[in-house]
Amino acid sequence: MKVYTLINDAGHGGSDPGAIGFGQREKDWALEASQYVNKRLNELGILSSQTRTKDVSLNSTERTNIVKASKAEVCLSHHYNAYMGKGEGVETIYSIYSDDGLATKIAYAIRDVGQKFRRVFNREGKSGDYYYMHRLTGSVKTIIIEYGFIDNTTDYGKMKHKDYRTKMYEAVVKVMCDYFKVAYKVVQVPKSTKGKIYKVQVGVFSEVNNAERLAAELKSKGYATYIVEE
Repeated sequence: MKVYTLINDAGHGGSDPGAIGFGQREKDWALEASQYVNKRLNELGILSSQTRTKDVSLNSTERTNIVKASKAEVCLSHHYNAYMGKGEGVETIYSIYSDDGLATKIAYAIRDVGQKFRRVFNREGKSGDYYYMHRLTGSVKTIIIEYGFIDNTTDYGKMKHKDYRTKMYEAVVKVMCDYFKVAYKVVQVPKSTKGKIYKVQVGVFSEVNNAERLAAELKSKGYATYIVEE
């Protein structure tokens, strides 16, 4: 069985908050995005990892060394944008040495859940790619995802809701499943019980030893178990 590998990069972190708007720091939502996509991809069978799993500082060398050491085929670098309140919508950025195929699919997928499409682009610098996440990550196909503008009233009005951000992340997950040709399965969301609770009873015993024996067996199989005396 072939193993597919991907690494998620949560932009900024630690002493670097990234973009700031309406009291929100980019580094926090970037980590949220990385953690969500990483968890879902692993659940779906795509071996995935992260450059950071908590709020820590990573300089450009440390961050890109982690990406290169992962030997991943793809790196998704998660970000939120800012432009003095004037920018709006999703952007994805790809290397000048790559094509725009995957970046375009990701941007369109995020657009399709409600975000305005801004652009898909690359940028050349003096010695290759302008962005170090493209320039210093070696052979890894790196896509920078700018989900939206954290300082824009329209974008923030949608993105401040976690369920909306989750829809954007889930759209990325679906694209990556298609890219790696892995079956995609939707997230199973439990239906509301409107405050009700439900009990599952396994057995009733007149001898406490028998009850304790069954409880121990269930616990060994990972079930939360307790004994009620009546």
